[in-house]
Amino acid sequence: MIRRLVTACLTLTALFVAMPAWACGGFFCFQQPVDQSAERILYVVDDAAVTLHIQISYTGNDDQFSWVLPLAKAPAQNADGTYLNVGSDSIFTILEQATSPIFQYKLDPNAPQNCYLNGGCYAEDASGGGGTPGGTGGNGVTVLLQENVGPYAAVVIQGATGKDVRDWLNANQYVQPAATESLLDAYAKQGNVFLALRLQKDKGAGDLVPIVVKIAEPGPCLPIRLTQIASQPDMPIVAWVLAAKRAIPKNFLHVIVNEAVVDWLQYGNNYKTVVSKAVDQGSGHAFTTEYAQPTTALKTANVAFANPGWDTAKLATMTDATAFMQAMLSQGFSGTTTVRNLFKKYIPKPDAFKAVADSEFYNCIQNGGNYAPCDAYVAAVKKQPFDAKAFAAELEALVVKPMKDVQAQFYADGRYLTRLYTTMSPEEMTKDPIFAYNGDLPTVDRMHTAVALPICEGTMTTASKVQLTFADGHKLTVDVPKPDYQNCYYPGSATSPTNSSLPIVSAGGQPAKEVQVLDESGAPYDIQPLGTADLVDAELNNAKIGTPSLTDDFKKSLPQVDWDPYKVVAQVTGGADAGSLGGDVTANPGTAAGATTSSTSCQATPVGGISGLVGLVLAFALVLRRRFA
Repeated sequence: MIRRLVTACLTLTALFVAMPAWACGGFFCFQQPVDQSAERILYVVDDAAVTLHIQISYTGNDDQFSWVLPLAKAPAQNADGTYLNVGSDSIFTILEQATSPIFQYKLDPNAPQNCYLNGGCYAEDASGGGGTPGGTGGNGVTVLLQENVGPYAAVVIQGATGKDVRDWLNANQYVQPAATESLLDAYAKQGNVFLALRLQKDKGAGDLVPIVVKIAEPGPCLPIRLTQIASQPDMPIVAWVLAAKRAIPKNFLHVIVNEAVVDWLQYGNNYKTVVSKAVDQGSGHAFTTEYAQPTTALKTANVAFANPGWDTAKLATMTDATAFMQAMLSQGFSGTTTVRNLFKKYIPKPDAFKAVADSEFYNCIQNGGNYAPCDAYVAAVKKQPFDAKAFAAELEALVVKPMKDVQAQFYADGRYLTRLYTTMSPEEMTKDPIFAYNGDLPTVDRMHTAVALPICEGTMTTASKVQLTFADGHKLTVDVPKPDYQNCYYPGSATSPTNSSLPIVSAGGQPAKEVQVLDESGAPYDIQPLGTADLVDAELNNAKIGTPSLTDDFKKSLPQVDWDPYKVVAQVTGGADAGSLGGDVTANPGTAAGATTSSTSCQATPVGGISGLVGLVLAFALVLRRRFA
């Protein structure tokens, strides 16, 4: 079920005393995003390097957490001497809030005055520390880097074969199942190195934070083939690319979704279904662009990563823990994983209250409650030593500086942000997406609007149907559903609508409005979906940075595009395009069940201005030992 962003603060009651309900926004008010299964990454691309911010999520036993990331080369050293850093989940929250697609309809100004649109969702007016490189790990593996960073014990290793790499990882508690060996082998033989993370002994899954790694390569790539080991069907993948131009998938197709199959009366709550099926019509190897704008647009919209009210120097002078928390709240700090862990470190729960839930205890301290049981918590904390200076120093290092650095990168002159989205199932993870850039393509806005004209039957004053007019002028009349506000996607929430269990509006036609090849210059090249898309996808296996993705001779061999996205056809099943709609289905050999490799990888040889590619696997080895026992 699609749910809007939910924030839940615990309202406590004591004997005969009703405690106030605190406004959400406190440090221990927990936010539950719509879709926690999505993999998210931010690439910050500079002239000679790319910095990766990778969000890591995990559910399982703490001692079973293991995560491995193949890279084209070892991490570059940062200016402060470190090789790895931790990031902030706030970066991804802010990016979601600023770039996730919004579907809103507005009422037609000519709508009958006595015909009301009460079904579905409420309609709004949409106009308005450094390690030591080098050394040997034995068994054919070289240890290039080993350090603790944030909650992680991290290593970077290199081995000649997948067996060497897996054996070393397993021997050092970065446990990998046997199924990964052949996949590791493909990357090892390409000369990749492997960044591996596990939790330090005193850390738990609740301590997980994004990992930040800088590579001296200018172009991003995603070695998604490894992800098939732990992936679920139609896994959402969101990639933001901050560069000088709009980012494009170089060796994957690009799709534009048909807005007529989106459920507008529920604010696009079936959006993930639409994208998944549109991607299937693009051979299963396709991205859609959800946002593409110069970052000046974010600045104009007052999107800020760092709060100008943050003042850790002032916090460092405070001697009272309660006042410290209240000052942090007034300065605009939020309750990220990092901030909550700092509270636990510097304002630990006294032994007498170890069993009290964190949300209860710290919200009491934050609000300085003088009513039971908060008064007891506050009194106990005041008896403890409190090191405001050390707390403020860590807050500056772990929260303030990283967010200021990201903000400076975003708002440097000439920066452009692209948000790319796809869904992939394990059998589709057979080649690695490579991203390039095209400055000729238009911007893409997150806001999608349609005009709704309610239709009342007979003497009824409540509309039973609504005519929707889309941005391209196409019109579609649909039935008005019964109100179901829990299925509403509310604009401004922190994540895209991503429920894959809700069907497309089949009367609207095909999920994909257009299937395209995007190249490094010029306009999109449209192709016929389905069977033709499979042929083009196979040809894109040979795509290289700096050269045209498709040759002129290959383009001449393709059939003329004869695609009506609004045509309603029967649903088909089976083959690589299972679940997609329309046309004959031709299975793509590159996405056949059981395939694990492809001719396109993160080692594709670039030509021209970009000299290398960075490899990333998104949580391919968030492996549970019990799952593979």
